[in-house]
This record gives sequence, structure tokens and C-alpha cells, in this order.
Amino acid sequence: MNLKITYFLSGLVGFLLFLLGSSIRWVSGQAATNSTDIANGVTTGLVNGGSVWLESTMVVALVFITAMAFSLQIARGYFIRVLNKFTLRLGADIWWLAYILIRDALIFMSFIMGLLVFFPGTFLDYPMAVPFMPLSVVFFGAALVTKLYVDADDNRKAFRFVTVLVFIGTLLWISGTIFVTESVLQLSTLPAGVSATSGIWYTMYQTFSSQTNLALTMTSFEVCFALLGIIGVFGFAHPLLHSRLPFKKKPSGLTSSSRTAVGAPSAAPIARVLENTSNGAKPSIGNTSSLGGATKKALAKPPLTHQTMEVSGRTASGRDRTREQSRLGQ
Repeated sequence: MNLKITYFLSGLVGFLLFLLGSSIRWVSGQAATNSTDIANGVTTGLVNGGSVWLESTMVVALVFITAMAFSLQIARGYFIRVLNKFTLRLGADIWWLAYILIRDALIFMSFIMGLLVFFPGTFLDYPMAVPFMPLSVVFFGAALVTKLYVDADDNRKAFRFVTVLVFIGTLLWISGTIFVTESVLQLSTLPAGVSATSGIWYTMYQTFSSQTNLALTMTSFEVCFALLGIIGVFGFAHPLLHSRLPFKKKPSGLTSSSRTAVGAPSAAPIARVLENTSNGAKPSIGNTSSLGGATKKALAKPPLTHQTMEVSGRTASGRDRTREQSRLGQ
């Protein structure tokens, strides 16, 4: 408890000393002359520092995201071997769906977050690796479009093609970050006696950095942006050309009354036949092709008379007596 109080008092004293030093500099004229200059300076510093921090964070984060995407892409065989060990169907489905979801989500994040390098202001604020990073985004976009048109999990050729695209995109982004973007840190921390204007770090930075080679930067931007536009066209065309939405069924021209008049037989011939049958006459209709199947079966059965009903009754009673005798004998 005493240690927490000590830390709190130390922080409070430091904050008070900071305010006191700022006021002294303000009075002595070492700070800005008016509040407008201070506000402008603070705003500009926050905007510039925040943008550089965001860009550097995303560039470094994409190194790990692309590496994870490629690792899951080539680990498909491992996931299938584990999938065959499941005895419960639900567990196998969750395992496979989780693999597909995480892998495709990482590829999608590599593409979406990589679009940051296509902002013109990014080239001037941060040393982007050109053409490594723009080409990497193009390859990830091509992998996503390929997945739209072909099932890369069932088609072996499509799976190999997507794997190659993801591998090239990952290799370009990681190599560009290490050998170009991070070269500034390497050159600024060289030990004494080591020249900062020679070696692979200096050569890569001077040749492929967006801040030192503006001509290569603009060329890479134009070419990769055109390729990205083509990929976008194919991606937009897929739902228009390969949509599987059900077509709306066209209503038939027949109404309920017309279907009854055309498809269903009239009740008059059937009533006439049944009347003749009850009178003992043999059923006879001229043309029965227009009658339905159920009607023909009904007409094919012999008519029920009093004699047939009496015989069927005696037969049923005989069966009942036989069943009762066998039950008593048991």
C-alpha cells in the first residue's frame, strides 16, 4: 500500500514540475509567442505523428498477418489429417469451418490493410518498399478473385495456384519491410567505423524506397493500380455472371376453373356409370381415355351386391373363430 502511495506522489510531483517548466519557458520567451502558434504546432505534430505511427504499425502487423495466412494455406493437409480423427460429426464440422474461416479472413485482411500503400500521401510520409508492397497487394487480390470463381479446396490446380499467389504476396511484403522499410533504423544504429553509405541496407533503401526513388514509386503506383482495377472488375463481374439466385416462376395461363374444366373429368359420366351398376347392368362407357387413373380403377372393381357382402361377412366371422380357437389352445 505504501509503495502505491509513493508511485502516486512521484507522478504528481513530476507533473507539477512539467507545468512549472512550461510556464517558465513561456515567460522567458523560449516557447511560442502566441496561443495560435502553439495550437497549430500541436495539431500538426499530432496529425503527422499519428499518421506515421498508424502506417508503421500496419506495415509491421501485415508481416505477421501475411505469414499466418500463408502458414494456414500450406497446412491444409495437417487439418485434413486431424479432421479424419474426429468421431463426432459436429466436432469435425467446427474444426473444418474454423480453419476455412481463419485462413480466408487472414488473406482478406492482408488485401484490405495492404490497400494503405495505394494512398499517395503514404509514399511521402513513410518509406514504402516499391514495387514490393504494391505487388504484394495485387497478388493477394488475385488469390481472392480466384477463390470466387473456383473452389480452391476441391480443385487441386486451383489450390496450387492460390498457394503460389499467397506465397509470392507474403514473400514480397516481408522482404520489402525488412530490407527497405526497416533500413532507416539499421542505417541510423550502425556502430562507429561502419559506413552508412554502403552495404545491402543502403543499396536497398536508396533503390526501392518511396522517399528516395520517386520515379520508381510513381511507375509502381500506376502499374499496380491498373492491375488492381482489373482484379476489381473481375471481382465485381462474378456476382453478375455466376449468381445462383432462384428464378421467379412464371405464372401459368390456366386459372383454377379452366384447370378443372380441362384436366379433371366430369362427374356426370361417373354418376351415370354407378347408377347403371347399382341396377345390375354391366358398366360400359364409350371412351374412357379422358377419365383419370383413380376413376378407371374404381370402374374396374366388380359391383358389390348382397350376396358378395354376405359371403365376405361369413369369411370374416370364420377367421375370427379360428383365431380365437388358436389363442385358447395356447
